[in-house]
This record gives sequence, C-alpha cells and structure tokens, in this order.
Amino acid sequence: MALVPDVLINPPLRTRGALPDVLAVLEASGYGVVQLPPPGEHRLLLAVIADQLAEYSHHGYAVVAIGVREEPGGGLHWRRLAPLLRHRGVALPPRHIVRSGTNIASEAQRLAALLASYDLPENERRLWRV
Repeated sequence: MALVPDVLINPPLRTRGALPDVLAVLEASGYGVVQLPPPGEHRLLLAVIADQLAEYSHHGYAVVAIGVREEPGGGLHWRRLAPLLRHRGVALPPRHIVRSGTNIASEAQRLAALLASYDLPENERRLWRV
C-alpha cells in the first residue's frame, strides 16, 4: 500500500506535467493507494488513516509513503501521522520523495525501483505472514 498526498491524486495546474504519473507506477507495481487529505487540520481523519495503515501492516502488506518535494512536509502530514503510527505499533514506512522539474522518466524509474525492492522488515514479515 502506498500513502499518497492529495497533490499527487488531484494535482494543481502548476504541477501537472512536472511530476511522473505516480498512480500509474503504483498500479504497475501492484500497490494500492491510501490518499492523504490536503494540507490543513485533519486530526480525526489522520487517526483513521493510521488505523487503516496499522491494519494493512498487521496483515502483511508492505506500506510506503510517497511525498512531493515542493509540498510542505512532502504532503505527508508526517509530524502528526508518525506519532499516530508509532502509538499503534506500526513501523514507520519508508518515505520516497518525488521531485518536480526533473526528468519525469527517471523519477518514475526511481519510484518503480523502490517499489520493486521494498518489502516489510523481516521481523514484521515473520509476525504477520503465514
């Protein structure tokens, strides 16, 4: 599962064409998407998202977070979300930051390489996978 900021799902005009098609890369790599809300105060929603990520992790799904360099905090709400995940006993997922204004194809390849190589940490695989 991939934790994805709103800006990658609903890109503003200023970023269209400047970022790789992250959703297509995720789909091709077999990843699902958990959409984060746009910037703002979303405590209850972030708590629900943390619950969802805990369930995915506890059922053996690899979870990654994909941010955007030009967004505050990468668009990931990390300062609020990380403590919620820790409280639920979930290892923080690796973060991949996509950069706009670079070679779109190479950014897509970087992301695809991460997704192809990542899996749950070994100790969590033993806990959750049969």
